[in-house]
Amino acid sequence: MAVNDADLNVPVDIAFHGMESSDHLRHQVIKQARKLDRLRRHITGVRVVLEADHKQTDKATLHCKVEVSVPGADTLVAQKEDRPHEAVMHADQYSVINEAFEVAVRRVESYVDKHFDHHHKQPHPASGQARGTITRVDTERGHGMLETQGGQSLFFQDTAVKGETLSDLEPGMEVTYALAAAEGAYGPEAKEVTRVVGGKTD
Repeated sequence: MAVNDADLNVPVDIAFHGMESSDHLRHQVIKQARKLDRLRRHITGVRVVLEADHKQTDKATLHCKVEVSVPGADTLVAQKEDRPHEAVMHADQYSVINEAFEVAVRRVESYVDKHFDHHHKQPHPASGQARGTITRVDTERGHGMLETQGGQSLFFQDTAVKGETLSDLEPGMEVTYALAAAEGAYGPEAKEVTRVVGGKTD
């Protein structure tokens, strides 16, 4: 089902497999799809598939797959699955969608880095420290996300936090970081993430 939203500049198609259509989940997909708006000049379409895998008779696992079409007939795929969605709250269902889109954003950013002119975007320093803002902290899974001053999302592991623990960080905090030399499984990663004392954005 194609989605039209006044604030959404990326064409998004949403499909439900093995489960009933849900306005709550559709709204969350639209909300997360806005993360791709700043990359829209490199995107020709987005297809999101939400699927309930009924391997057990009394519960199902929720899968979210985000397929991003880019120029040149390439398709970048990000997918995530989580605990049985019939036994958890909406927040847990939303987490599956959020994380799938976070992976999708990083993959599009990586694609742009490799295929387009870097003079039109702010690059990361190859070495040394840069500043960013924490956007997500997931202590249960042991990772977080930060946004660079150039607007790029970077994943980081709890082991990358210096001077304190992942649970000491929260969205909106300003941090310094270094860009890891090699990409991780989820794309570009940050290392040496250190909270700026007194650093908190509104």
